[in-house]
Parts: sequence; C-alpha cells; structure tokens
Amino acid sequence: MNSARPLLLATAMAAATLLSSAAFADGHGKYPAFADIAEGKKMFSRDDISKIDEKKYPKLEGLKSHFDDADVDHDGNINRYEYDHYMENAHY
Repeated sequence: MNSARPLLLATAMAAATLLSSAAFADGHGKYPAFADIAEGKKMFSRDDISKIDEKKYPKLEGLKSHFDDADVDHDGNINRYEYDHYMENAHY
C-alpha cells in the first residue's frame, strides 16, 4: 500500500501540470487562446500579435515587448510551448 502512494502523487502532479498547460493554451481574460493568434498554424510571428486587440488582452503587449525572450529557440516565431511558458511566467 505504501508503494502506491508515491505513484498516485506523481500521477496527480502530472495531471495538474497537463491541465494547467491546457488552460493557458485555451486562453484567459487577459490573453487569447494560442489558436486565436496562430490562426491554424503551429506558430506565430510578432506581426501576428498586432492583429489581436492588445487593449483587450494586456498580456499581449508584454509578449510583444518581450518577444525575443519568449522565443526560446530563436526562430523568429512563438510556438505553443513557448506561448504557454511565457503566459505561465508572466513577464509583463
């Protein structure tokens, strides 16, 4: 019975991590869903952010200002992982 407890705890933590990542990707009142910016693509550029109302989503202004920091792989685009990571660790 004692050996099942750590496994249960690890499973619960993994599920919580996945659910929180999904929540960021789906958007929030302060930022849009990744899909709304990427418009069906796997990543988006700094110019794609300009198409979304930055006044409606205050975190987008921060993302635009810190785009190079959020672009972890430095390919000039933000993918879903980078977007979620930025939103989880708000730099605005």
